Amino acid sequence: MTLRTVRPLAEHGYEVFFVNRWPSMDPTTTFAQVAERHAEAIWQHFGSPVHVLGHSTGGSLVLQLIADRPDAVRRAVVASAAYRLGPVAKRAQLSLARGLQRTGHYTADAMVEGLDGMVRQAWVRTLLAPVMRVVAPRIKIENPTDTVTMLLAEDAFDVQDRLSEIATETLVICGARDYYWTPEMFAETALRMTRGRLIMYPDAGHAIVLRQRFADDVAAFLRAD
Repeated sequence: MTLRTVRPLAEHGYEVFFVNRWPSMDPTTTFAQVAERHAEAIWQHFGSPVHVLGHSTGGSLVLQLIADRPDAVRRAVVASAAYRLGPVAKRAQLSLARGLQRTGHYTADAMVEGLDGMVRQAWVRTLLAPVMRVVAPRIKIENPTDTVTMLLAEDAFDVQDRLSEIATETLVICGARDYYWTPEMFAETALRMTRGRLIMYPDAGHAIVLRQRFADDVAAFLRAD
């Protein structure tokens, strides 16, 4: 999935760096601290601002980054994320976090609950539920504490009141069938920023990064005058 996200951007001529959280995180780490660490890493590695793209939790992190450290970002792409977690995303992530704290792995119930953000039809969720119950115990989490730390940090993330202060050129790109958020939340995120832009695919869900059109639209935004 990572390669399917990165490769089309590389084919557009970009050198792409895929990053993740650092290991052995302090359980009290905040989302602002995660953004700060990323800003420091950008300056240490590149010595100048760079284009930054984030999907889902990564999109939330991009918003925190351009709110706190716009000096590290040239242009920003926020994919499948908004100024805070949507109601379904918030409920699903808290369920994942509680399950991890209790068992050390994703629980079947939490995985099934997470389907609410991807599938609206109850009969489809009913068909997928047995699959989730088989898959959940097989997903290995090397350090559950780090995963829980990020889930809880994002749970507290909220930059709604700061959107009008963000001057970074930002593309909010999403699917209208991404039910973790509401379409209104995506739109508000883009339109309340002074240099925000919105692309919403009417037929897409949460996994928009796997579409070729996504890479094409991102590349066009990053290259635009």
